[in-house]
Amino acid sequence: MSQLVARILLAIFVFPLAALVYIVTFVFAEEHNPRSNFPWLLAGAIAWAFIVTYWSLLWRGSVKQTADRRLRTVGAAVGASVVGIAVGAVGSGIDSEFGYFLGSVTTPLLWLVASVFVWRETAAERAARLQNTNNDAVVCPTCGYNLTGLKECRCPECGTQFTLDQLLASQPSRVQAELTD
Repeated sequence: MSQLVARILLAIFVFPLAALVYIVTFVFAEEHNPRSNFPWLLAGAIAWAFIVTYWSLLWRGSVKQTADRRLRTVGAAVGASVVGIAVGAVGSGIDSEFGYFLGSVTTPLLWLVASVFVWRETAAERAARLQNTNNDAVVCPTCGYNLTGLKECRCPECGTQFTLDQLLASQPSRVQAELTD
């Protein structure tokens, strides 16, 4: 299983795990103080802390944390909090406990969705990643197809055949490296 597939599967597990953290926290807080609204707030805060920690640790190697991205992540948290409070207030019109529940689960879920957009790779980051990844790639000089790993000097994309000397001499990264050495 590749690392990306494993990360995607682990990302899917954030929802049931956060629900479990929420329920356990709520039941524990309700047992110790059954007459307050505190269990809803505590369960929501701990579930959100769990989600933020889990999500950040899961994607830390894949997401380049820039100052702008951190600022937008905090902005997403503030925005999710404001929307969560508003949703909780509207839900409280139906039933106060329902409103507390709705507000406490809306906030972390909105932050999670917002973080996907905030942490998404920009076009410049993608170009840099691809450029760094393909420095050692052997490409077809005719069509640019990546020939790395092939056992013959024929491009499967355009059909052009080369000798090894022709193929290696035509590689832009190798020519540039030879000029600078």
